[in-house]
Amino acid sequence: MAIPIESLRAVPYLKTEHLGDGRTVKLMPLWDGKNWRMWFDTSEGLVEGKVVDTVEGDYVSVGAAKKSDLWIPFVDLMWQRASWPEICPLIMSISDDFHNMGTSVAKLRYFHDSQKTLANRSASRFASTELEYLVMLTRGVFDLLQEMVSNLWSNSVQLLDEAAELRRRARKLPETFSKIVLRDKREIRSAKQIESEFGLPKPLAEEYERVAPFFSQLRDVRDSVVHSGADFGIVFATERGFCVNPKAKPFSEFSGWRPEHYYNENIASVLPWIANVVLQTIQACNGLMNTFGTIIKLPPEIAPGYRIFVRGPHNEALAELLQVHSGASFWWG
Repeated sequence: MAIPIESLRAVPYLKTEHLGDGRTVKLMPLWDGKNWRMWFDTSEGLVEGKVVDTVEGDYVSVGAAKKSDLWIPFVDLMWQRASWPEICPLIMSISDDFHNMGTSVAKLRYFHDSQKTLANRSASRFASTELEYLVMLTRGVFDLLQEMVSNLWSNSVQLLDEAAELRRRARKLPETFSKIVLRDKREIRSAKQIESEFGLPKPLAEEYERVAPFFSQLRDVRDSVVHSGADFGIVFATERGFCVNPKAKPFSEFSGWRPEHYYNENIASVLPWIANVVLQTIQACNGLMNTFGTIIKLPPEIAPGYRIFVRGPHNEALAELLQVHSGASFWWG
């Protein structure tokens, strides 16, 4: 049952004047710098309850309650300015996938730490399986993202240019990412081709073009695993971390290998590759939706002056990947 806007005025972070456009409000805990505050919908109306702490989920605050809590621009933008009822399930699905990425990396760390107690080569097999899952998970995010863009483009946009508006109405955007950035399922479209084919504004078409090479590589890896029965080859369990052959596919597609990543002349830490896959996926969500928000006038923030932070039991794993991507330690041993 919908909560009347009058009742929502009890929530201090909400700007109820910004809620007359049909957006859904996700009631989240508030960290005020000292205490947690939370509001619950009851038969008596909206009631503030006691919260000791939160383990997993999004919350509202001026600053992070813990160092490992993440501010992800995509999550903040969507809950603040684009939380229409048909979009909310997609926001939650992508947010869940972000959590699952952290969980997947945490599992790899657990397999590494437990390899002495596991049966012979079990750690390597567990790691290989987890890498396959991580590729399928990150690949799936792109279609959720495109479904979101397509929905917003169809239902929440009106262009001032009459001719452009007629083109927008005449053609619905595809809901799969590959149909936007690839022609004939293989050739990467240029920004100019995307702009011409789908009638998208130039900045958004350029953002699609920027993301397309990474997406195409990720798609090829995922398809080879799912449709061709390929695998990641041998994943080597060492005392310093899991290693792979950087000269073999799919790892040879990664251009960021550096001499210090190598365990010996033949194998290298898999962490730089994982960091690239996960962070480029999150950055694609940030970049596309931020660009969308700059060219299309979205409604004002529902919680101006605040940010939405993401907390999860394995946020530390995501934070560690960010550090790896920035040049910090890429070994666990």
